[in-house]
Amino acid sequence: MSDERPVFGCHDVPTASGAFRRDEPIMWLSCDAGVDMTWISVAGEVDLSNAHLLTELVESAVAAPAPLVVIDLSEVSFFGAYGTNALVLAQRVLTGHGRRLVLHRPSPVVRRVLGVTGTLTAFEVVDRPALPAADDGSARPVVPTRSGS
Repeated sequence: MSDERPVFGCHDVPTASGAFRRDEPIMWLSCDAGVDMTWISVAGEVDLSNAHLLTELVESAVAAPAPLVVIDLSEVSFFGAYGTNALVLAQRVLTGHGRRLVLHRPSPVVRRVLGVTGTLTAFEVVDRPALPAADDGSARPVVPTRSGS
């Protein structure tokens, strides 16, 4: 028996020819919990199969002392209804614990889905590279803009 363990999220899946190929993860999450801010980065696809992982990560971030939780959505390439639900739940959990949630630079896909569902204005959105301090009230909800798409 091999001592080698599979990498989390990667599996060998059969192809039509019977050969196997590496199945790469479709979503990547990272979390950096600090004293003033917890930074969560999301990349890839957020859908039915994995949106709960984002919610669980935010729930675990409540244990950190940081009053501000930032979710960086700039690298999200697909965002389904379950992603919207995950963000709504994250906001409920955080505000219920007296924390503040900021969405950082949501990708056009995320912005479009949140806009279509009418939830974009429920979030604080920061599109600039620098974020406000945890106690700075300068971040504001963003009003969706109409684009040609």
